[in-house]
Amino acid sequence: MAYDVVLKSTEMGTGDKELTQNLMLAFLHTLTEKEEKPENIVIYGLGVKLAAKNSEALPDLKELENDGVNVVSCGICVDYYELNDKLGVGGITTMPEVVDILASDNTVVHP
Repeated sequence: MAYDVVLKSTEMGTGDKELTQNLMLAFLHTLTEKEEKPENIVIYGLGVKLAAKNSEALPDLKELENDGVNVVSCGICVDYYELNDKLGVGGITTMPEVVDILASDNTVVHP
């Protein structure tokens, strides 16, 4: 089953921030342990902070990228949060590329 993952926040679900941030980290770590990896991880909104050099999610995102997952962060969002020279994984993407990825035949997972 081909699938893509969209990360639009540093948190998964709603509730106490500590809990929801831990859930997101656990989700990303679980992806590293799955035999079938996503084709793409598209990161936008506040989620781009997950790809920053100081992020706790960075080791898992790097491992996924090393396993062949295309990790891309929204350029508009990276600019907004002033992370241009602070990303630790993946590349910068454009909105047309985001649309192409999300419009593909893959299942899209939104944690």
